[in-house]
Amino acid sequence: MKKLHLILLLAGAFARQATAAPAADLTLRVAPERDVVFNGGSREVVVQIDLDARRPEHGKRSPMNLALVLDRSGSMQGAKIEKARQAACVAVDHLGDDDYLSLVTFDNDTDVLLPPERVGGQRHREELKSRIERIRPGGGTAIHAGVSVGAQQVRRYLEKEFVNRIILMSDGLANVGPSRTSDLSALGRDLRRDGLSVTTVGLGDDYNEDLMTALAEASNANYYYVRDAEKLPCIFAEELGAARSLVARGVTLHIRVPAGVRLKEIIGQPDIQCRERSASITLPEYFGGDKRRFLARCVVEEKNTAPLEVAAVDLKYEAAGGGTAEPQQQAAKVNFTDEQKKSDATVCVEVAKEVSVVENRLDKERAVQLSDQGNAQEAARVLRNRAGANAAAPAAVQVPNWQAENKKLEQAASEVESQGRLGSSSRKGIQYENWQDKYQKR
Repeated sequence: MKKLHLILLLAGAFARQATAAPAADLTLRVAPERDVVFNGGSREVVVQIDLDARRPEHGKRSPMNLALVLDRSGSMQGAKIEKARQAACVAVDHLGDDDYLSLVTFDNDTDVLLPPERVGGQRHREELKSRIERIRPGGGTAIHAGVSVGAQQVRRYLEKEFVNRIILMSDGLANVGPSRTSDLSALGRDLRRDGLSVTTVGLGDDYNEDLMTALAEASNANYYYVRDAEKLPCIFAEELGAARSLVARGVTLHIRVPAGVRLKEIIGQPDIQCRERSASITLPEYFGGDKRRFLARCVVEEKNTAPLEVAAVDLKYEAAGGGTAEPQQQAAKVNFTDEQKKSDATVCVEVAKEVSVVENRLDKERAVQLSDQGNAQEAARVLRNRAGANAAAPAAVQVPNWQAENKKLEQAASEVESQGRLGSSSRKGIQYENWQDKYQKR
């Protein structure tokens, strides 16, 4: 009888294990910057919202529909065009036999070097590479046209189940056709609505980083600043590796605050509109291992004595394999005190560090704008003040490598003072770091 009972228990355990729900593709976490709010102060509460994607299963890959758009203008002569060809060949090696690949080159005009076709087996891959090796540099830089023609190739086999991606590489300023940052940003938004995204790779120090960043951001893709052409093949390998593990689509975060609380802003994200008591954040695609973090600044309008759920966040998304995933909800709760010290003792170190990172980024963005406007003295002051604020932060909330960051801020301040503006390399470096910090890439 005891043996039968043991068998039944084991059978039940195995049945429960077999029917257990699989781990969620995305995990939502919400935390306030402090657990106790000081009634005598501003009663502001920063709520950190983390959204992490699970790591993909080994060998599991999403089908891909990729267009490479390569600059072959005259400035690409020499090592740049050689490494661009190598990078395109790396792309061929990273794609599966059934993936689609197309290749567009541009200078004054555009040329569809490879119409979209399946990559196929080794013999066909070598044929594709031999055609890539025939790319030669030419004239001007028609970026808008190059991306538009690349999008036409992707649309020929546009499928919801595919990762539909364009990779743009350029080393120069757009000087043929629509050339303003707003033009490329509008193009990125149009492509995003159609389910396409454009990763941008800026090579050297002569391209327009604002334009390349705007195009990538508007289409929900990545941006890379590559000083050294030798690193191009590695960048392509990294990008294609990340893009092969799609885990979720149509991701929506909805933030709500109760009566008596105002949702002031999503810090450092002016494009996300807050409507006093709510805001929505939409992310078209999410890939394996992706992490995104948002900081919602909430203001409790009156003194409180009772505990308060200061913000609630709802997560909805569609699984990459199809079907709506189980919704998730997390909330940030706080208590109140009339003693400042009690409030300070409950500061969440992780959130405080993230606030410092965002404030550092915003000051660097402001310094770049001031430099562009010719206000070198004010730009240097902003950079030095930020370095001072970073150094003065309590030891517990010091961000790792902050000393190195402060040294770079001081160097940038000295440069803008001595030269009257940031140099091209320094400006690109700052803007790239800002992009990485905004999207949690470093």
